[in-house]
Amino acid sequence: MRNGWQTAVPAGKAAGAMSDLTYLFDTNALIDIYRGRQRIKPTFDQLIAGDIRGCISVITEAELWRGLRPGELDTHNALIDQFTVLPLNSDVARLAGSWMAQFDNAGLGWMDAFIAASAKLTNMPLLTRDNRLATLLNKEVVFVVYD
Repeated sequence: MRNGWQTAVPAGKAAGAMSDLTYLFDTNALIDIYRGRQRIKPTFDQLIAGDIRGCISVITEAELWRGLRPGELDTHNALIDQFTVLPLNSDVARLAGSWMAQFDNAGLGWMDAFIAASAKLTNMPLLTRDNRLATLLNKEVVFVVYD
């Protein structure tokens, strides 16, 4: 891989005995955790217990910073600290760009393309509630869709 980016997943940051099961959490999953939505609670409880590890794309981190409301900084930082943040690199950009060209008419956005490409290149399942994205890229990426 270019730019020294490894496919190995760094150890997660949640407390407890660490698992080998690692998910790349999509932005909507982090928003659901942040808002306390019950549909994601079992997965988040597994993360906190150390039964699974969690990563996010730097794109997700940027999306969360964009939506930050006054008074939410401490909660925001505590949530982000539970995850390993994956950087972008040329391999991710090339794959995301090729998918954007291929699925342009289907409405694949650049943020979703970069997040999905990160999942593909790190061999992590992408945890999302976005059925449209999972259907669109189901031959390219392993998805775990929750509702």
